Amino acid sequence: MYMTREKIFENRREVARKICQDIRANNGRMLNAKYFSERPYCAGVKPYKFSTANYLRLISSDNEIIHKGNPCWFPATEIKSNEWSLKENAMPVLLEVWTKDADQQCSLTEFYNASDVLGKESFQAKNQSLETVLNFLKERGILEVDDKIVSLQDAIDAVKKYSESHSANELTSILSAQSWLLETRLKTKIISFLPIFSETVLAEIEKSPDILFDAMSKANAFLKKLRHEKIKSATENITTEGFFRDLKIIYHGSEGELQNKNGVTYPKESILTGISAYDFLLALKSAREQKIWLELSYKDYSHGKFLISGEDFVFDEEEFLTPCLRTRLDKNRQYLLDNPHELKKYLLTEKAMSAEELLARISLESKFFQEAMDEFQREEFSYLENPLES
Repeated sequence: MYMTREKIFENRREVARKICQDIRANNGRMLNAKYFSERPYCAGVKPYKFSTANYLRLISSDNEIIHKGNPCWFPATEIKSNEWSLKENAMPVLLEVWTKDADQQCSLTEFYNASDVLGKESFQAKNQSLETVLNFLKERGILEVDDKIVSLQDAIDAVKKYSESHSANELTSILSAQSWLLETRLKTKIISFLPIFSETVLAEIEKSPDILFDAMSKANAFLKKLRHEKIKSATENITTEGFFRDLKIIYHGSEGELQNKNGVTYPKESILTGISAYDFLLALKSAREQKIWLELSYKDYSHGKFLISGEDFVFDEEEFLTPCLRTRLDKNRQYLLDNPHELKKYLLTEKAMSAEELLARISLESKFFQEAMDEFQREEFSYLENPLES
């Protein structure tokens, strides 16, 4: 049944007030937004991305199906016409469908998530790396980096600043930053990075609920503009001078705060290079009770995401870092080389490779790593002899 524009917009105001209540109940964060890593869309006969109005309607929903994070939705009419079956207890959400004629009439139509339709493939989110996300902004001059450490929070702040530079108000800049963050598809604890809605902003929405829908539409326009910004500079920001210019750490997070030698907390989801990366590794010594997740690369060697703690960093008398890295980062390879019978579980994923071939590959990887550590050791020795030259 079609509704008048007046009734549709009054219904939107109810949605806006509901979202405000949810934000207040979640310490100032639009918590349901975390389930939308990409713009939800209708996957019917004529696929299309949902409007920002329907995006907000989904965010306001209490239907637990949104927790699946599947962006694909089908109108109930097409499910019926195709004789598809729904899962038990499947519940629809009501979304706006507007006619394209001159009158532009609207109805609130039932849609079901693809996760509730039997036989539809489950959704697999495609994750991006932190480097890819940050480099996108850096190469467009939106995220300017002067130091050798840059974090996800720096990027969020840069997107807010970008929208503000294009005359966005506080609400629009918050929604711009939040939407950008979610669409990065970073595999991280996204809740802690969701922007905070101030009490002032919430009060403004409750006074004039229409501004939430207007701001969401403008935020979407800002993000489109951001995506089409031209590349202005190279993505590589590592200095070509000084010590450890080939060292890079990606710090994903830890159980508690991790601080540098000056007592400043390292931001989670950050990238450190040069001396800043070396100092970060030294700081792990004081984090004996913590678990820390990071990635490390040095010259041509890269070590993917791994877990470490201060207990792994037992320094020698001269306080060299290299022996700790040698032991910790090569531990798993050395264990398999010493205990080849443990290869069984790895051979299941390497079906085209024999145990002998896998052992040979592990041995080669270990040798490559140790050669990289030989270079690291020489550089570390030189640095500790002449730290003021860095």
